[in-house]
Amino acid sequence: MHKTYQHSSLAEADTTLNQILDIIVEGTWDWHADTGHVARNPGWYRMLGYETGSLQHDVFSWENIIHPDDYSRVIDNIDSFIKGAREDSCIEYRCKKADNSYLWVRDRARILSRHPDGSASRIIGAAEDIHQYKALQFELIEQNKYLRDGSITLENTLQQKACELEEKNRELKAKIREVEYVSNTDQLTEIANRKRFEEEIQQEISRAKRYKHPLSLAIFDLDLFKDINDTHGHGIGDQVLKNTADLVRSNIRSVDCFARWGGEEFTLIFPNMALENALQACEKLRKLIQQHEIEPGLSFTASFGVSLFQADDSFEDLLRRADDALYRAKDKGRNRVESQRGLPTS
Repeated sequence: MHKTYQHSSLAEADTTLNQILDIIVEGTWDWHADTGHVARNPGWYRMLGYETGSLQHDVFSWENIIHPDDYSRVIDNIDSFIKGAREDSCIEYRCKKADNSYLWVRDRARILSRHPDGSASRIIGAAEDIHQYKALQFELIEQNKYLRDGSITLENTLQQKACELEEKNRELKAKIREVEYVSNTDQLTEIANRKRFEEEIQQEISRAKRYKHPLSLAIFDLDLFKDINDTHGHGIGDQVLKNTADLVRSNIRSVDCFARWGGEEFTLIFPNMALENALQACEKLRKLIQQHEIEPGLSFTASFGVSLFQADDSFEDLLRRADDALYRAKDKGRNRVESQRGLPTS
């Protein structure tokens, strides 16, 4: 590697590096596997239109802005790269900008250090804006297609067809969004349904394995919910479920997945959260639920079971331990949080 600088002190080197990172156009990043921390330079944020430092310094904030059509390809690439099969990586894909449009980038990366098993412990990379290049590339492909097919027509005809196609695409996307919403959403509480939860937990298990991040799962249900239905009617019972969903949804992180498992039972996925922190989060929710009144004099409680993902876990293993912890919470008097180790927090 060519050495451009030879500094006399670490502080002087840091100053030079940070000044360079502040002015370059490319978006640079630096990932440390052991901590999960990702450092990004101002150019990375400027390129995508975000305020500098506004996103979480982890891989989740990056994965969440990858275009859905590119996601699997990008994740397969980074997954094999982290496993240490090669020193360098280069891939082109789209990232969501702050205005919700997408930008094509070329992302180059290099492994700086490895774990004893050969997997990457630190990776640095730089993302380059190639949107104009890709637009020209696609335009040339379209022009070549028309030339090849002998389908060159008058400009106004092309414009008319383009407008018609754009409208059809809008209608199709709207219909796809509608179908996805209905198939992934619990209609009563308007949170994720069981199908969506099972898809999310499998994805988070893959991410926990890939980045060696902690992952916690919680199951909770409303105590003596049948008594609420029997005493106050199913209308009030439905209101209890909806209020619970609204209360929990407004008091968890944006990266957490909250779903209705069935009946009065709910699930929570806590990505990149250790067991102790998940127990604290559930204890906060338990207290909020206990303090909430549907109407004057009508309140209810909930019991929680929490488990932590372990390296060889399947989804069923993780769910079973959380379910066992929930049963312990019920056996010990309800309105409490229990962990897979049986350690109470209330």
